[in-house]
Amino acid sequence: MKNIAISIVMPVYNNASTLRRALDSVLAQDFEEGFELICAIDPCADGSYEILKEYESAHPETIVVLAPKERLGTALSRQKAIEMARGEYVYFIDGDDALRKDCLSVLYRAIKRENADVVNCAFYVVYGKKNKKFIYPFRRNATLNKKAALNSFYMDACIRGFMWTKLYRKEILLSTPRVILASTKDMFEDQALNATLLAKCDKVILLAKPLYYYYKNVSTSLSTVKRTDRAMRHIGVFAVQRTFYEKTGDQIALKVFKKHLYRAKWSVNFDLRIDKKHGCSKDYIAHVKQAWKDLKNLKKPLPIEGRDYEELLNRCFIS
Repeated sequence: MKNIAISIVMPVYNNASTLRRALDSVLAQDFEEGFELICAIDPCADGSYEILKEYESAHPETIVVLAPKERLGTALSRQKAIEMARGEYVYFIDGDDALRKDCLSVLYRAIKRENADVVNCAFYVVYGKKNKKFIYPFRRNATLNKKAALNSFYMDACIRGFMWTKLYRKEILLSTPRVILASTKDMFEDQALNATLLAKCDKVILLAKPLYYYYKNVSTSLSTVKRTDRAMRHIGVFAVQRTFYEKTGDQIALKVFKKHLYRAKWSVNFDLRIDKKHGCSKDYIAHVKQAWKDLKNLKKPLPIEGRDYEELLNRCFIS
């Protein structure tokens, strides 16, 4: 059995049109220390499963296909893959994106050299029929402690909410308590997870070098579906973060959370504009405004019973 330094986790759901590109980019890595790719696929009707089995058969020492009979959703599928990962570190890729050839080697050298908990890289944004690409502008080289990393995360600049910009020590990913948004209807699950993971990290490395290709011309993800509950879903995720910090007694994270509530409000307002465009009701708008008032008042316990995010808070914590 070959040595595994990094386990790559790829959630897959109806990605047949882009899946070969993602798989080929992983197999083309120049990483010599050894890696595995765990593909966690929800039941699909577009041929994604057949493509994965083809690649698994051709590369049995590298590719593992995890295929439950029922749909689990991105977050829970990803968690099951993490739990079976053999590597010391875990990286993530979406089935509609791709890795630069040196992605794993650059990330691995950085995290080992600095003995860090996580390393975060920059990325390319690829869009249009001609796949034009540009480098996401907010990037820098830095070594951050927990407080500085959370500040950067809540600014949503150099540290974005995406899982796929980060190589984590597996120990951090499996530590408890943790947050998993395990419904197929959930949104912003990466933001919920990363906010709580970064609160457990003492040392975070930022790399200005872009190592990941994020394809914006793909419209199959849950986030691109027309819906009228984005703002409330986003408030629910912020409520998860606040509740997690309060239950774990993390005063550093709570202070950072409070400091950047203005930035969170920008996100909620943006989502509410989309909800309005898609025809949300006046009652829904009133609920969003009340939920935001509850969320930002850290002097009082967050109301949960009877709120739109009650079900989310009751199911997403794992002790």
